[in-house]
Amino acid sequence: MKRAVDVATVAHRWANGNGTDAKASNLFFEGENIYSYGRHFLIAKHVYNDAGEHAVLFTRRTYSSSTTAHLNIVKNASRHLDLLYVPDPELPKEELFDKWYSQIKGIAGSLENARKPEKYILDIQGVFGEAKRYADFFGYEIPEVLIKAGEIENSGQYREVLQKETELRKAQAKREHAEALRIQKVNLKKWREFKTNYVSTADGFEYLRFNTATAKIETTQKVEIPASVGKQFQTVVLSVIAQGGCENCNMTLMDKWQVIEINAKFIRVGCHKISLKEIKSFTKKMRWV
Repeated sequence: MKRAVDVATVAHRWANGNGTDAKASNLFFEGENIYSYGRHFLIAKHVYNDAGEHAVLFTRRTYSSSTTAHLNIVKNASRHLDLLYVPDPELPKEELFDKWYSQIKGIAGSLENARKPEKYILDIQGVFGEAKRYADFFGYEIPEVLIKAGEIENSGQYREVLQKETELRKAQAKREHAEALRIQKVNLKKWREFKTNYVSTADGFEYLRFNTATAKIETTQKVEIPASVGKQFQTVVLSVIAQGGCENCNMTLMDKWQVIEINAKFIRVGCHKISLKEIKSFTKKMRWV
């Protein structure tokens, strides 16, 4: 790592993209990230959205007085950039939204006995404003529970948000799951057309395809088995199901993967869970039935 004259030089080099790394005292950067003392404390990171626009995720965390000094130095060096303040630049969006929601709940809890509620209302709006700037930059949907929390202006609204929190979170989770399934459907189509080699599924199941070039069955987790082995195993699966299925089946596939469960709805082999519907569809395409 390159040594710099002082911490201000490190901060300016990082902010302006001059070099891949530099260090002075206990401030250093590596690529897009700049740290205080160690990788446990990320001060800020350069980020880009789908439109290619540039911003900096800047932490709201604090630690020691020396780290506070580093924060101020980095902030001053990057004043010309679009700073997006977040609870922690390392966290994924879901955890950031949860952090902002928790912060607003903590502030709103003081509204009940507040002599000057305006102060707390402004604080709530400030926190929500940071969440909205972050979401707008990346094009993320803000969870409804956070939107409702950002609208709190009195203790009554605060209690209402608390009462609806579970309901709102369930509705949000349902929408997110539906979107994940939609994306899975698109990705599976590409995978079956051999445009991709791997699919991260949202429904908890894996899927099958046949590669004519290798004469192997492939799964969405990139596991391959010879078609002849797959055909033999299909016979075993049907036989076990006819006998009522099994759990902890005391057998392996190709002496590699433990057969954990076989029933009339799905099989579990190693880390794979494959539905009987998928197996029947695949075997029909293969003309094994």
